[in-house]
Amino acid sequence: MIAAAAAEQSIVTQLLSEKTLSSAGLKSLRRESELEGVPLVEVLLAGDVLSDVDIGRVYAEAAGVRFVDLSRRSPSRAWTLTLPENVARRKECLIFGEVGGQLVAAVTDPIDPSVRAAIEPFYDRPIQYVVSPRFQIRELIESVYTGAREQGARARVEAPASRPAATTSTTGLNMSEQLDSIIDEAVDRRASDIHIEHEADRLRIRLRIDGRMIEARVYPLDAAPSLISRVKVLAILDITERRKPQDGRFSHKSFDQQIDVRVAVIPTARGERITLRLLATDRSRLTLENLGMGTELRQAFERLLHRPHGIILLTGPTGSGKTTTLYAALQQINSADRHIITVEDPVEYQISGVNQVAIEPDHGVDFPSTLRSILRHDPDIIMVGEIRDEETAHLALEASLTGHLVFATLHTNTAVGAVTRLLDMGCEPYLVASSVIGVMAQRLVRKVCTQCKRAHEPNATERDILGIPSGRRDAEIFRGGGCSRCLRTGYYDRVGVFEFVPFDEGLARLVMEQASIEHLQTYAVEHGAITLREDARTKVRSGLTTLEEALRVTGHPD
Repeated sequence: MIAAAAAEQSIVTQLLSEKTLSSAGLKSLRRESELEGVPLVEVLLAGDVLSDVDIGRVYAEAAGVRFVDLSRRSPSRAWTLTLPENVARRKECLIFGEVGGQLVAAVTDPIDPSVRAAIEPFYDRPIQYVVSPRFQIRELIESVYTGAREQGARARVEAPASRPAATTSTTGLNMSEQLDSIIDEAVDRRASDIHIEHEADRLRIRLRIDGRMIEARVYPLDAAPSLISRVKVLAILDITERRKPQDGRFSHKSFDQQIDVRVAVIPTARGERITLRLLATDRSRLTLENLGMGTELRQAFERLLHRPHGIILLTGPTGSGKTTTLYAALQQINSADRHIITVEDPVEYQISGVNQVAIEPDHGVDFPSTLRSILRHDPDIIMVGEIRDEETAHLALEASLTGHLVFATLHTNTAVGAVTRLLDMGCEPYLVASSVIGVMAQRLVRKVCTQCKRAHEPNATERDILGIPSGRRDAEIFRGGGCSRCLRTGYYDRVGVFEFVPFDEGLARLVMEQASIEHLQTYAVEHGAITLREDARTKVRSGLTTLEEALRVTGHPD
């Protein structure tokens, strides 16, 4: 156990503040600890005052390492078995797996030198220590090592006398269990995507967390066929096809949460590469407010949602959250007296009360044909997942002029850029000017981790970029110091940065005149449009994100 007084004091302070323990009770327990010659935490555990989980979290924070709940994560059985059983049981530790070339060891005490001295001689690579509850470590040690002995005994009994006992693969892994474990880990770490990719000498698993890629696990190359086949079976793909890209999907239950997994397989020079997109099916709490829209911008956008007709466009690069914003908007106006139909490729989240149509080009179900069919079903509101071609653009614009409120996305960098994009597609200026009622561009920035958030006074350059007067002395901006919660990055989760341009008569007139994008942008800003850069600066000044993140997504000012 950690002997550090800081950890024990942290536990005591917490118990007293929560009134779980009185001062008199604490004094009695300290006396018992001294009489029996055991640490105070052992007495607290024995008296059910604290749980192993409570103590584990405090120890992890005291040692500055991650706390890992092993009931939510499955260790790599093959790696666990590389540590002798007597060492694992005696020191109450187990090898969890490999991350980025480092082994991960789950222990009850991360700074006990005897634990490290017992583990490290068996490995020639760095070891990252995490803290886990003692009872979980004991249960897993019993399960893994006892199971391995029983499996070995069965193999010896069942092997035919005429040939040697069958050997396992070099990995010794059940890849079906490993895939479940990979997805569970990704969900637990809030990843949006899992990347399974071949390298020259290994199979690498990477996760995209808050928009950034991190290496999560590594497997030997001979684990690849089993893992890839398992994914294909779940996604109902052809496991014999290795020369063509394939797409599919399947569902996975992780920690009482239903996850929709979209699968994309593509052949590469070294082998098949798989990307798994993770989508939580429960989007009931999706609102415009928790996407990060400021009050003024949100109210202006919400006014458009209640217009009887017109088209609202959302723009931005892939992965900027456009579809999520559209879903939040639909949730807000979804009611029993409105008929809403969407056409998407694919349907990412299912919304109760909304009729959602998935594009299937192989079966002749594309955006134009589906839009024509939708109009015959008397909808009030239509959502077009993406305008990709002239025909879809014309149909969407014309639908907005015939009494429908239409939502759609476009791939452009700025809000006013959506206008020139439609004109470049061949749409007539009068059609664009009379149908578009508003355009929103967006990006995603990483949020400062609230647990390790640190304030500092901005320097002269930062003040200039953020528009903070040099004479103002109480100004401060924030950065994350890095902690176990944010994986030492200083960032946790993401928030939207928005640019909103409502269309008025003046802007419509400029569109009719086919004004340049610079002229349109100047007019929009002069008439109160909120730009990406200004919204990002507001979020920096309010402590939601850092200046570095704001500049990363909006660029440096001229």
